[in-house]
Amino acid sequence: MKLGLTCDECGNKSLVAMVHEGQQVYECELCGALQGDDQVVGRLELEREAREFGFDPLVYPLVKALGRVAGLRVVRASAGQIEQRIWPFVHMQVADAAKVLMGLENLSKSLALGATGSGGLHWVVEVEYQARLTFTLKPRFHRNTESIDAGLVRQAQLDLTRLCANLERDSHLSWWRA
Repeated sequence: MKLGLTCDECGNKSLVAMVHEGQQVYECELCGALQGDDQVVGRLELEREAREFGFDPLVYPLVKALGRVAGLRVVRASAGQIEQRIWPFVHMQVADAAKVLMGLENLSKSLALGATGSGGLHWVVEVEYQARLTFTLKPRFHRNTESIDAGLVRQAQLDLTRLCANLERDSHLSWWRA
């Protein structure tokens, strides 16, 4: 439905209403800007950004947080697939050799601190050589692959939000910056 509202970004007078998460949001037909509840608009913009960079919106906030870890660069990520029993992961490579050890230490410390009493899965950073060092953030299951069920994959997907929040929190603490 076209409305007689004015776009805050470009001044266009034609916006289209849509409902997202039970909230009404307006999109400008000219520039694509969104207007409405700030939190809902923020989530929609994050989803757009995720798709623009080729990431699933479920894993993208964690990808962004990991992108700010000193010395590391995210090269691939997946939110996992429940039906295929494929768990979420993020592959990273060295971006700055002088800073990578501190970045890995901070990431590992954040994972350890965030695991205490979280009720989530145990997450680890695995190191492999694939033409160069690759670091993979993934859940560690204490079972063999055949017994990983859809419930565990779903729990791992839910953990993505917790991991992101922990990284965001910890990156502002004094031990992270030391």
